[in-house]
Amino acid sequence: MSNLERLSELLQSDKVTRTTLVDDTGVILHLDSLQVLTLNETGMFLVERLGEGMSSVRQLITALTEEFEVDEATAREDVVSFLNELDGLLTP
Repeated sequence: MSNLERLSELLQSDKVTRTTLVDDTGVILHLDSLQVLTLNETGMFLVERLGEGMSSVRQLITALTEEFEVDEATAREDVVSFLNELDGLLTP
């Protein structure tokens, strides 16, 4: 299982609770570690896509470019950077 698939599975599990706020930012609580993550609109958008089962970088990049005014190269850089950071925070 890839790191991305593992993250997607974790975000769909009962080990993580996520809440989207009125301004489309959000908060994630990892229940095992009690770690709280605060996310901007883009981060929350990606977390929601992962929580829906998207499990490829390509899918996330496409979703990001369709939702926001961002070119593919920037979207790729942002997605990869975000996933690396999220993986480091949510997995032991």
